[in-house]
Amino acid sequence: MKKYIAKTNVSINVVLPTGANRHIAFSALTGGGSVFYTDDPDIQKAMECHYKFGTLFRVDHKYIPEKQRNKPAPKPKPEIAAEQPTVSAAPIPVSETPTPTVEEAEDAPAGEATVAVPDSEQPTAEAEDNETEAEDNGLKTIVVSDPDAAKAYLAEHFGISRTKIKSVKAIKEAAAANGIVFEGI
Repeated sequence: MKKYIAKTNVSINVVLPTGANRHIAFSALTGGGSVFYTDDPDIQKAMECHYKFGTLFRVDHKYIPEKQRNKPAPKPKPEIAAEQPTVSAAPIPVSETPTPTVEEAEDAPAGEATVAVPDSEQPTAEAEDNETEAEDNGLKTIVVSDPDAAKAYLAEHFGISRTKIKSVKAIKEAAAANGIVFEGI
């Protein structure tokens, strides 16, 4: 398959090797120019023998046919996959994995790597700043800087359309309906 491109909308007549005439109309592109695809070797030869080939239209050498583009990636050979160590799928509870101290890390034999496992139950600093669980009525308090931040939070976490919450009152009502209270607006 070959792709012929032109800077304008092109329509030409070519003479096939059999002596027959063929009308070739390129398809217009939205951004300007035109394109013609063919996998017929007789048409390709006739187009490349046309007196305007190279000036009015040309072959796109960057074009890769779809058959070649969608080839699946080669799979690894079985013997390579067998040599790789297997990883256990069972999760290791954080509470059972002790974090090595500096002394333990220094006492480790050379060549052994020690890895400090962070406690995943500790909240991040950002989460501590933005969310606090301190209301008696079961509502979650979220600290925001302005109404736009509150809109963004509602849209991101609850899928509420920003166009439906234009006023501060509407923002507070939508937040209450979802079990949260905004602090700072």
